[in-house]
Amino acid sequence: MIGKLFRRTRPPAPALPEAELARRLTDRAYQCTCCGTVLRAADGAVRPEAPFGWKNPPDAKDDETFELGYMEMLTQSYARRDGNFLVRAFLPIPVIGTESEVFLGVWASLSSGHHARFRSLQARGEAQTLGEQLSWLYTQVPPISGPLLTKGTLVPYSDGRTPLYWITDEKHPFFAAQRDGMRAGDILDLYEVMGCEEMVKHLKA
Repeated sequence: MIGKLFRRTRPPAPALPEAELARRLTDRAYQCTCCGTVLRAADGAVRPEAPFGWKNPPDAKDDETFELGYMEMLTQSYARRDGNFLVRAFLPIPVIGTESEVFLGVWASLSSGHHARFRSLQARGEAQTLGEQLSWLYTQVPPISGPLLTKGTLVPYSDGRTPLYWITDEKHPFFAAQRDGMRAGDILDLYEVMGCEEMVKHLKA
């Protein structure tokens, strides 16, 4: 009992230097020091389940089921909601102090015609032939940011790879982040508020 009363409390672990956080965040082969898990934190760690405003989305289905024509549809790569046709994309953010980026999963809109063409070409691995597409961001990044709809550009890539999204609205808080980059610590704070607390814990271990 006396030993417990006088036992010294262990001081908290020192915060990791910013350079080490950046290395862990962008190293696609980094293994967690506490469990050995390969994290690949930069590869779309944040992947929203549904576009904003969809409180009870259905489970995501295979992409092929999108052609069934339901009024509301959510697949691994596409969504239809309230007349909007949406595509999963990655929003790149350079990590300051490195030559690497992280990729935040987002939803972006296309017109119904462009959406159909994108799906057709994406299935053949030829979506890049569409070129850049005017789009609107349907994910709040960060979660409390505004405006809800943000103008941007969807950039398709070859071989069926996930397209990229570039914000063109200078008023959006991530317009500057895409251009100038973010500190690794700030990116981890963003991951945490977007539901990736477990990954952040491993990165800081």
